[in-house]
Amino acid sequence: MPNQNNNTKGQKGFSLLEVLIGLAILAIAMISGLKALTQTTQTQTVINQQYLAMLSANDALNRIYLQKTWPDIAVQKTNCSQHNLPLVCIRSIYNTPNPLFRRVEIEVYAAHQDDPTVPQGQRLAKLTTAVFNFLNSTL
Repeated sequence: MPNQNNNTKGQKGFSLLEVLIGLAILAIAMISGLKALTQTTQTQTVINQQYLAMLSANDALNRIYLQKTWPDIAVQKTNCSQHNLPLVCIRSIYNTPNPLFRRVEIEVYAAHQDDPTVPQGQRLAKLTTAVFNFLNSTL
């Protein structure tokens, strides 16, 4: 009859130490996966904000083209929110060496919660172009 006190040869299952090591490895892997998922979500949020900011900048530029007036040299801040994202557009118009053109810069920032015309944080989008003065041209 085999000796029942000697379980080392016929041991089945895992020891407590082996289970704890396995759980530690699993926990590290799950924390790494959660960190990657969080980073992906944050990146997607920033990309979405930049996309909506570029739509606002395009909209502000199209307004200049559709007005068909020669824009005055000035800096103007306007609320240009998209969906539920509060945005502020800063439109700057400058002279160029050629008097028939003006340089237009449109920068888009997240808007301050209290005042929708106060920029906050880093710039989300920027468009720069030249506008032709077709009203005073001889073409």
